[in-house]
Amino acid sequence: MTSHPVVSVIVPAYNSAPLLRDFLGACLTSEYRDFEVIINDDLRSTDGTRALTEQFRADGLDVTYLRENHSMAQGRKRGAAEARGSILLHLDSDMKVTPGLLGECVELLAGGYDALVIPEEAFGTTFWARCKWLEKKIYDGVEEIESLRCVRRAVYDRLGGHDERMVFSEDKDFDLRVRKAGYAVGRTRNFLYHNEGDLRLQKTMRKKLGYSGTADLFATAHPEAFRWQTNIFHRFGLYLRNFPYAFSHPLLYGGLWVMKVGEFGSGAVGQVRHRLAVRHGGPA
Repeated sequence: MTSHPVVSVIVPAYNSAPLLRDFLGACLTSEYRDFEVIINDDLRSTDGTRALTEQFRADGLDVTYLRENHSMAQGRKRGAAEARGSILLHLDSDMKVTPGLLGECVELLAGGYDALVIPEEAFGTTFWARCKWLEKKIYDGVEEIESLRCVRRAVYDRLGGHDERMVFSEDKDFDLRVRKAGYAVGRTRNFLYHNEGDLRLQKTMRKKLGYSGTADLFATAHPEAFRWQTNIFHRFGLYLRNFPYAFSHPLLYGGLWVMKVGEFGSGAVGQVRHRLAVRHGGPA
């Protein structure tokens, strides 16, 4: 391995040791070997992530442990500052690379692309996790929803990287800035596994409730994209166009509708709560 790996895989984390064990194990099976992994752990983490990274380093994986993660966007950007590679791959701790993914990223960027979207295959142990699998299938190839994950280091630096102020759709914000700047965005054939775990309906609704209250910054930066994302008819139109899933996976298709109605309702409540708080002198 060279002193400067080609690919830097950057992962913000928060009490994610069990997930990271699978993530780092999958990295060891990568057919492409010239890469490093940077784990940027949250300041509040209390699990054994540091010890876990040391264990994998002893097994031969080029992995660096940071403990300077304050938020998803800041964690990604701080990890990128530490990276030695010319290609940055921003992943989450509940993901796993497939054996051919890193090599394909290198090949596609060498072939003229500046950044890459990577398809996801979701899985989990609950009914709602399987509904998420179906949701991601429906979003496959929809540019308004998917976000790039792999990017040339030079492009990342030129655009200033992730916006540390962003909480809502911080990854889509960077995706939109890359596309607006005119860079070539491609798509891999290899995919990522995304572990939804024991996802519950209440959990996904609470997540939307929290994130939507921080959406104003994204809405100001990307008003057209925000209107598309929050227009219920755009999303539900996608589900209706994929109506054949109602025959192949009828329970999941019905569950998807229940989940998304709940998420949109929670998102609307979060926005109203945020704006009332601002009106009464709360945080913007």
